Amino acid sequence: MLVQLPEEQTQEIQKMIATLIKDEIHHFKEDMGLDTPFLNKKQTCHYLGVSHNTLDIWIAMGLPYIRVGKSIRFSKESINQWMTRLEISA
Repeated sequence: MLVQLPEEQTQEIQKMIATLIKDEIHHFKEDMGLDTPFLNKKQTCHYLGVSHNTLDIWIAMGLPYIRVGKSIRFSKESINQWMTRLEISA
């Protein structure tokens, strides 16, 4: 069975799908912290590919963070610099 829609409806459906995809990409980037230089703990765990427990251990080891009231944020630049300092050359 073939269903043919008028061109106007086809275009409207295409616009709706494009909007949904754009919104999902935006939410994904927001959740991962891709559009900001500062990350929360969850985003930092994703960024580093580690668990919350590992992140807490790394904080205790000196991973730099920013505390504003009860909020903790991590600078991507500071994370990268800290990780580079830990790099071991063979």
